[in-house]
Amino acid sequence: MSGIYGGRGLEIASGEGALVRDSSGKTHIDFLCGNGSALFGHCHPVLTEAAVKAARSPWTISPGLVSAARDGFRKALASLLPLHQKGRVFLCNSGTEAIEAALKLAVAFRPGRKKIIALRRAFHGRTLGSLALTFNPQYRKAWTDFLMPVTHVAADDVPAAVDGETAAVFVEPVQGEGGVHILSTEQGRAVTKACRDSGALLVADEIQSGWGRCGSLLASSQTGLEPDVIALAKGLAGGLPAGAVIWKGELGDFPAKGHGSTYGGNPVASAVGLAAWNLLRSERYPERAAEGGAFFASRLGELKSPLIQEIRHMGLLLGVEISVKADLVVRELQERGVLALNAGPKTLRFLPPFTAEKEHFSRVTEILGEVLETIEK
Repeated sequence: MSGIYGGRGLEIASGEGALVRDSSGKTHIDFLCGNGSALFGHCHPVLTEAAVKAARSPWTISPGLVSAARDGFRKALASLLPLHQKGRVFLCNSGTEAIEAALKLAVAFRPGRKKIIALRRAFHGRTLGSLALTFNPQYRKAWTDFLMPVTHVAADDVPAAVDGETAAVFVEPVQGEGGVHILSTEQGRAVTKACRDSGALLVADEIQSGWGRCGSLLASSQTGLEPDVIALAKGLAGGLPAGAVIWKGELGDFPAKGHGSTYGGNPVASAVGLAAWNLLRSERYPERAAEGGAFFASRLGELKSPLIQEIRHMGLLLGVEISVKADLVVRELQERGVLALNAGPKTLRFLPPFTAEKEHFSRVTEILGEVLETIEK
């Protein structure tokens, strides 16, 4: 891999559920989970069976050919919108591809409107279109001359910024990369109303927050957002490369030959995605995410470290704001068998899988307490 990712010096050899083992045989509690992609945990038996079965048939077929797995997956995704809205679905391979597709739809559905709005602290990807929506100057600085203009405002300021020239407003219900900041219901309702009144499209980036992680199929439903377009990825197919854009059918479709994807909706990823959809309902994973996240947050709240400034969470997307550099704590956690990541310079981010148990939450809390106590001393 390119050196852009840095390195943790850890080789993963195997894993199951919320645990992984490195090449030396050491076990780690994995609350990093492929930056949230291993939402169902590692090697989930149902998803593994679906992948193995699908791999015995053609792995990829032309998007113009019929695939039962792909059609079933698209139907499931379309149902995330109310039936009367007749959701359309475009399948791709990643979150940033889903955002790029959403940008194209905004241009196609609102011709002549040149204004795009996104939030401060937003993260929507690193391709040129999605990077324009991303707020962090460190991600943008090398490419500034090539980025489309985007207006970044605070969530409270969105209603005043939306006008008749606005094509679309892009919003994360929970800003994962931006520090685990959660849109309030009042803010979400105000953004929704502003978009309705102006005719601007409301695009919900549910790449990290959706598919049950935050305690409901879509976090938008908990934050007052009523999106016209939804972007999904990460855990969509249990960690296989998969992304999707869902939008109201009444809006129309891509222009002829206006978009495409060679691998998007391939039969293997679609079969695993459909199996994941069935698991969400049969195993009550969204409800379990709400319960597990609340338990974890309560345990974290018991820590008395003066280094902890605030704990923010929705379901299994948790952030712990601290008064020291998060990278330092992430490294110390890894040394003690816990994998986590940062969300900005001073926020720890935990992305547990659905399969995490109370004992994992308790152990991670204990280890974090030990790390913070050591740093404090």
